[in-house]
Amino acid sequence: MCRFFATAPKGLNELLREELTTFGAENIKTQPTGATFDGELEVGYRSCLWSRLANRIYLVLLETELPNQEALSSVVQSIDWSQHLDKEGTFAVSFSGQGLGITHSHYGALKIKDGIVDYYREHYQVRPSIDTEVPDIRVHGHLNRNQLTLSLDLSGYSLHQRGYREGIQVEAPLKENVAAAILMRANWPEIARQGGAFYDPMCGSGTFLVEAALMASDTAPGLAKSGEMLLNYWLGHNELLWQNLVDEAEQREQAGLRHLPNIYGSDISHKSLDVARNSIQAAGYDDVIEIKQMAVEQGRKWGDWQPGLIVCNPPYGERLGEEETVKQVYLKLGEYLKAEFVHWKAAVLTCHTELGMFLGIKAKRSHDFFNGAMACRLFRFEIEEEWFRQPALQPKQDLAEQVLQLQPDLANTDNAKMVSNRIRKNMKGLKSWVKQNDISAYRVYDADIPEYALAIDLYDTLESGLWVVVAEYAPPKTVNPTKAKRRLYEAMSVLPSVFNVSPERIVFKVRSQQKGQDQYERLDEQKAFFTIVENQTRLRVNFTDYLDTGIFLDHRQVRQEVAKLAAGKRLLNLFCYTATATAEAVKAGCKSSLSLDMSKTYLYWAKHNFMCNDINEKQHVLQQENVLEWLETATQNPKDLFDVIFLDPPSFSTSKRMEGTLDIQRDHVDLIQKTLKLLSKDGKLIFSTNLRKFKLDKAIFEPDYQIENITQRTMPKDYARNMKIHQAWLFSRQ
Repeated sequence: MCRFFATAPKGLNELLREELTTFGAENIKTQPTGATFDGELEVGYRSCLWSRLANRIYLVLLETELPNQEALSSVVQSIDWSQHLDKEGTFAVSFSGQGLGITHSHYGALKIKDGIVDYYREHYQVRPSIDTEVPDIRVHGHLNRNQLTLSLDLSGYSLHQRGYREGIQVEAPLKENVAAAILMRANWPEIARQGGAFYDPMCGSGTFLVEAALMASDTAPGLAKSGEMLLNYWLGHNELLWQNLVDEAEQREQAGLRHLPNIYGSDISHKSLDVARNSIQAAGYDDVIEIKQMAVEQGRKWGDWQPGLIVCNPPYGERLGEEETVKQVYLKLGEYLKAEFVHWKAAVLTCHTELGMFLGIKAKRSHDFFNGAMACRLFRFEIEEEWFRQPALQPKQDLAEQVLQLQPDLANTDNAKMVSNRIRKNMKGLKSWVKQNDISAYRVYDADIPEYALAIDLYDTLESGLWVVVAEYAPPKTVNPTKAKRRLYEAMSVLPSVFNVSPERIVFKVRSQQKGQDQYERLDEQKAFFTIVENQTRLRVNFTDYLDTGIFLDHRQVRQEVAKLAAGKRLLNLFCYTATATAEAVKAGCKSSLSLDMSKTYLYWAKHNFMCNDINEKQHVLQQENVLEWLETATQNPKDLFDVIFLDPPSFSTSKRMEGTLDIQRDHVDLIQKTLKLLSKDGKLIFSTNLRKFKLDKAIFEPDYQIENITQRTMPKDYARNMKIHQAWLFSRQ
């Protein structure tokens, strides 16, 4: 009886247990990445030849406790290596684990190598050679604290390397043993025995196709490379036993090839199909497996296919900006399956479980897998009409497109019509005001119907016309989430027709209570900028990459007030964001300005606002600063005074670049007092905040300054329904 250890990819241990049992293994104990088992040598040989899941099969030579690391070489030396390696032979050593102060695999391997060399020096006065490329045997040591396991690698290479992909470069391939495990989970061996067909509609390099053929033909996955395994060069090798097993495998393959079911593959990429074709030919299945270049949206079965199994591994969309494209792939795949493959089984592997929802078929079962280090899930389906469903809508920026595509009937509900009528009424009431004031960006709906808690802004861009930005106020936990989603989808369903705009130009976001720099948090990286005009100033906006668009529309008249006061004067803009107020002030005749912000990203955006308006940056300076630190220094001995100062700080800030925090209610007195030190004799300070419960401590300032609350006169008509959107005051000396 021998002891063996089989390694396998993470997550396959239970399948591995089932497989090893069929080989006659006993006392199987699984671990996260493998299993130990007992059996005669035949069991180990059969595992090397037939395991579809294992990476390596090790024959355990020694299991012992070490008193210290110095004992490692001497324990290795005590083994009778003449049973395993000729004195003229070559060997290689690998090592894993740690303990007894050994933390480096190279050091552990070196100590084992020394023990083997010392054995041959002592008994034969020779030193066997090290050959890391093609040794006669490979020895592996594993140390867990003080427990040493020393083993022979019977194959000498990872068993997932069946041979049909050798020399073929494939980007991010699915390993052969992981593909085999997926086919096992999908019950392909049984479906194949019943004559069912196999199809991979996104076959890529063809791994599923070849593994399916190997299984269906009862071909041992190690057969093609049986002569290359290192067990052939091991002195303890039972050549007759091995040859009998190889002969048996060849006979089983010959019998299995006579009953192979139909196997098909297709892919949109001709380059992938070239790779697949090479793999299929190398495996010997070019007369069995049929492949075709085709996208799933073009999908039609070619020929009379017996219902069977569909397995595929669609793209994951790992890179930013790919998710929309990948989602469309899943939608098209689901439509293809439902249209062409009723009564089939299907299994789809994905690393983003929410993408599986877009197939529009309810999964019967799911299994966790790992593709390398990437956690994935295999969804198994029965393609029957009773399991068909509408894909779930996802609260992403393209929500309007999703609703139009997946639930178009929502636009006809009474509630959707109610929302539509309210928006149309608001637009009618704002129409003349928008035209008279030449306004190109404004709010048209702000939770007018409380149950439909959305803010809807229109942007009429110079480049591409109208865009709609919709922000949902996150509902409180007391609201039923299912009802809240239904209301959201109803509202989104009517927007394309209400605004006569394609759904691709309706951008959806969720707006929760913001703290610190949250409003500036990057959401995407499309870098699609557009231009609007406000107060005769061209301003750049971005609808997708951040929660806010680069301009706060409720401050439209605050910016106008700043611009009017700054004509012919010197302006200081603190916490300037994208410096829209400065740009408008310059267009109104501001003589010089200094605009400060901590964000390099938004100052770069501000630079483009200046460029759009031909603003001289030597006269009008943009400067990256921690405003609080800058104020601390600038007010020590103020030399540069400003005629107009615009102070619009965040309500809260916990930026990584700023020590401590800013709480505008707590800190506003100190912040305003320091800012006023930079104000010229006849200067004006405009202070504003969007903190709804903010209370200005006027008594502190009134002995020296006149303070005028300008909130009402700076509140634009499109925000009349939400008068708490901001507060603003004008400070001037007594």
